[in-house]
Amino acid sequence: MAFEYPSTITARKKKKKAEKKKKEEEISKTLSPAFEKKGMKGEIAAIQLEDALIRTKGSDKILKDKNKLKKIVDAATDDNQLESTERKMSRDVFRGGGRAMYKSGMRVCKLAMKGKGRAYGKNS
Repeated sequence: MAFEYPSTITARKKKKKAEKKKKEEEISKTLSPAFEKKGMKGEIAAIQLEDALIRTKGSDKILKDKNKLKKIVDAATDDNQLESTERKMSRDVFRGGGRAMYKSGMRVCKLAMKGKGRAYGKNS
């Protein structure tokens, strides 16, 4: 390796850092629609995006290709698809009928678990 002045080494390092920062900003700009959504849809979009990036073979190549990444983000943030996923999740929660999460018999009073229906509203 030939001799190199310290100023050129520093300039090369700064240039490399600037390129890396620019790429990171482009990726974050592309991913921002998935993380800007609010509420339940935002959570679902973030989960779906993460799953798509983790489960896809060659995900490091996808992060380098801006068009492929944009397609994945658009699919994860599609409102129609997010609404159907949200409805499906709420159906799963309320599937058993009755009040959600009270089917186990553990969040009610002792008499109600024994089947004594008139136990509610009594003082003794």
